[in-house]
Amino acid sequence: MPAGRPSSYDPQVAADICMSISTCTNSLESILASNEIFPSKPAFYRWMLDHSELRDLYAHAKEEQLQILADEIQPIADTPQMGEIITVKGEEREVKMCDMLEHRKLRIESRKWLLSKLAPKKYGDKTALTGADGGAIQIVSTIPRHSGTIEER
Repeated sequence: MPAGRPSSYDPQVAADICMSISTCTNSLESILASNEIFPSKPAFYRWMLDHSELRDLYAHAKEEQLQILADEIQPIADTPQMGEIITVKGEEREVKMCDMLEHRKLRIESRKWLLSKLAPKKYGDKTALTGADGGAIQIVSTIPRHSGTIEER
């Protein structure tokens, strides 16, 4: 077998890749790089172009991966992450230990943004205007109507 990553489609390898995707938040690139039997990223995309069953499996795996991202938000919000803030003033350095609140906010906001873009129906902001119980909007006028012409008023 020639050196390098495989490029011939293997249904079991494709299933293993999708299993990895569905059980972690790592990128496709890092998952493919993690195992020498996995193909390169361009080869994997070619596999998806040529095999509809892989496209379906990949789409399902990505949906599961999004749920993992969503499930991570609450623990990130609830768990303090201690770190150092170093302030340098001239020759002096001040080191303060505190919760890395801004870092946690960034992690949460990036997950929320990604979820809203990749699965807007499930995680996006509701943009449709509806009435009671999701029905049509009822417009009620409270401006009194006058009869007659403008001159008569």
